[in-house]
Amino acid sequence: MTDRTTPITIIGAGALGQALTMSLHAAGRSIDLVVSRSDERGQALADAVGARRANSPEGISSQAIILCVPDDHIESVSKQLTAPSGSIVAHCAGSRGLDVLHAASSTGAHVGSIHPVMVLAQAGRGPDALQGATAAIEGNHVSGPWLRQLAEDIGMHAVEIPAENRALYHLSASLVGGLMTGLLAASADLWELLGLDRNTAASALAPMVREAGRNLEELGVPKVVMGPAARGDIGTIKCHLEVLASQAPHLLPLYRELVRLSVPYACEQGLLDHDAAQAVHDVVDCCDQ
Repeated sequence: MTDRTTPITIIGAGALGQALTMSLHAAGRSIDLVVSRSDERGQALADAVGARRANSPEGISSQAIILCVPDDHIESVSKQLTAPSGSIVAHCAGSRGLDVLHAASSTGAHVGSIHPVMVLAQAGRGPDALQGATAAIEGNHVSGPWLRQLAEDIGMHAVEIPAENRALYHLSASLVGGLMTGLLAASADLWELLGLDRNTAASALAPMVREAGRNLEELGVPKVVMGPAARGDIGTIKCHLEVLASQAPHLLPLYRELVRLSVPYACEQGLLDHDAAQAVHDVVDCCDQ
């Protein structure tokens, strides 16, 4: 029977695998085995938590296995396992359901998933980033409660996402996580047009991102939405469109869509009336011709 004392096998030593392994170890969970193709990362992680190490998932048999591998590799990795009946096998992909673990469930394992709603990067904050994060859980009567307890043990808030809504849930997380990081990088690169380097830009913009996150948490929707579009500053929007057209035209379509996204929330707050909202739409639509 699996419980909080059951030794855990972690497959994958990337940013997520490292953060999850270190968090579980700090919470007093036993990490028995770390599986990684990377000799350097895998051995360092195994040494840090006093675990054994393997290069391949082939034939791995354990009462609790968590796959921290790329989404597209989950199914193939699970087929290499020798998951005993009654064991728990879980993946960490937000966009995937439990069908990708069919090989494990067919041998009698209880399958599930745990996906941290958090941005995790190599050389980032690692396990500290998981503190206070939300974890999306899916599982049956055995794997579900076990994963929920695991999430709570490392300081995450567990929520259940219906299987049919996994893709929509992951899209929401990706817009704020992975895709927003591209927006952050592109915003920082604009500072090079000012003669300033990326590091200077990052130092200037990062506090704004942190404050926006706090506003989302504390003020909620729609009050988190602000800026020229929400205020109906037509002159400022025109200025932005002109400078983008001349110096960064690749960002014009994105800028116009972000302006359009802001308008309904500004109306909900009472910042824009119908005429003002239409004026904002008109200025971006005009430049979209």
